[in-house]
Amino acid sequence: MATATASVDTAVGKPVVLAKPEGQWTIVLRRFRRHRLAIVSLTVIVAIFIASLITPLIAPFPRDAVNPTLRFSLPMTPSAEPGKIHVLGTDHVGRDTFTRLLYAARITLSVAVIVATLSTLVGMAVGALAGYYRGVIDAALMRILEFMSAIPTFPILLILASVLNQDPKLLPFPDFLVNFVSAIMLIDPQKESRSVLVVIFVITLFGWTGAARLMRGMVLSVRERDFIESARSLGANNWWIILRHVVPNAFPPLIVAYTLALADGLTAEVALSFLGLGITDPTPTWGNMLNFSTQFMLTHPWAPLIPGIPVVLCSLAFNFIGDGLRDALDPRLKM
Repeated sequence: MATATASVDTAVGKPVVLAKPEGQWTIVLRRFRRHRLAIVSLTVIVAIFIASLITPLIAPFPRDAVNPTLRFSLPMTPSAEPGKIHVLGTDHVGRDTFTRLLYAARITLSVAVIVATLSTLVGMAVGALAGYYRGVIDAALMRILEFMSAIPTFPILLILASVLNQDPKLLPFPDFLVNFVSAIMLIDPQKESRSVLVVIFVITLFGWTGAARLMRGMVLSVRERDFIESARSLGANNWWIILRHVVPNAFPPLIVAYTLALADGLTAEVALSFLGLGITDPTPTWGNMLNFSTQFMLTHPWAPLIPGIPVVLCSLAFNFIGDGLRDALDPRLKM
């Protein structure tokens, strides 16, 4: 533990207390706070996440409540229920747009977080094994990675999502996983949860290659350093060295990659749902809300902006946060 030390100033004969050295993460936080766009972006993301978490408390109407007499009503239209207002108007069947936007935020952001987390963990495992063991293991894993990278990702995503969503039970997800997704996203534990899990599986299937390539490169640069050789000489086994020494030293770039994976996961889910091959109505996501609103944009031009603006804001915010973390974690930059 670092402590403040004292020395004597020979000019005046008084003790001088030296400042306590800053820790690594204290320096990173200080550097990150200087990136104004990253701080603003983090504030926006936190606000949207909090709103999505407390959706049942702040949503003014039930998620699927329909009122055909108020189709495409303008923002701030009074509801038939006394004291209630449709803050952002209603959609094509009279459902409250603000309510569905909140539930959609919960689902879309949850999918992005789960996809980014799974993709990063899989990429870390593959990259660490390939970079540390090298030889046959490295060659085999890198050939798989190159094959996955060579596939035109988006067309395959469309095909897989289309086939698997015809019958979500084609993938035998365990009941505890289905119930977990249902609980965090506030959706039906049967068809809706399984449809969401299909989208998560399909996006994750092709989303781990970037993290794997990054992790392998970091491991190759770390594995021959003196402290790794010291650990080997002290009798540490390979798994201990990988988990205790290699992965922590490769962690900073992976944090940046994770924030970018959040943006990629969000846009992939929105794209699939927008095309009608991802999460479908009545489960609200920003993608399928955008899909329905664009069908009526000539007569109701404000409708696509309601789900479109959060998509743009979150995508930009994740990228700016990644940019701020990259600058804060780079020891070569002086901030």
